Amino acid sequence: MRRREKKKIHLAAYAFVLPAFLIHLGIVTIPSLSTLVMSFYDWNGLGNAKFIGFQNFAEIFTKDSIVRLALKHNLQWLAIFITVPIILGFFMAVLVSRIKRGQMFLRTVYFLPYVISAVVAGRIWTAYMNPFYGLNTIFAKLGWDGLAKTLWLGNPKIALFSVAFVDNWHWWGFVMVLFLGALQQVDPTLYEAARVDGANTWQELIHVSLPGIRQTVAFVLIMTVMWSFLTFDYVYVMTNGGPANATEIMATWIYKNAFVKYRSGYASALCVLQSGICIILYFFQKWVSKRGGLEDE
Repeated sequence: MRRREKKKIHLAAYAFVLPAFLIHLGIVTIPSLSTLVMSFYDWNGLGNAKFIGFQNFAEIFTKDSIVRLALKHNLQWLAIFITVPIILGFFMAVLVSRIKRGQMFLRTVYFLPYVISAVVAGRIWTAYMNPFYGLNTIFAKLGWDGLAKTLWLGNPKIALFSVAFVDNWHWWGFVMVLFLGALQQVDPTLYEAARVDGANTWQELIHVSLPGIRQTVAFVLIMTVMWSFLTFDYVYVMTNGGPANATEIMATWIYKNAFVKYRSGYASALCVLQSGICIILYFFQKWVSKRGGLEDE
């Protein structure tokens, strides 16, 4: 009887999991496998596919100079987002957590940009950065001629950083809320014990706050690493990879090959490369987090 009851329990559990499994199978697993298969074909996305083996990958590593440029921009994007929003979000979370009155208002204000759609925010900031009627006109009235003449999205040297600034404006409030929620779970007696031992504010921050939220820090780092290589929306909306490929990243180059150049097979090979890089970065970040004490062994 007990065995039958255990079997019924197991079957009930599988029955609950089955719908999610089927959805994941149809939306994620099968398309991912089809992308891997199509990376070995010459295909325009509509007609018959022609098997060409590893020619797409050979072109990526030997002929396509834009791929190397896009990878460089993705790494620059990663360097920005693994430092600026995380550091800013953490310190603002610490400051807000110590405010007694008006904390909810500040949390709402800082989190509000994350609620705005990336397309809407991108269009708004594109207008702000327009040299003819955007922020440059305000800078000109203030007499800041250097800033007034800056082409925020037209200068190849700063266009990527301008887009990253907008994405950071959108992203850091979400990071702050995550850190704020984690800080509120830290045992207050640990801070009291640190003060009794003579710890100052900085020592409390390093030896109590950070160790107390290390799991959240590890989660944010993993998500930042993954999303930095999968980012697409702000670059596509604000510059579409321009000017002169100065903001081209892997996602926009994949999109252009698939839907502009009608090279779906080649775009699939680029997707495989991008996925492989994300997997490598994921395990590297996990290893660094464990070595740094952010995750339990």
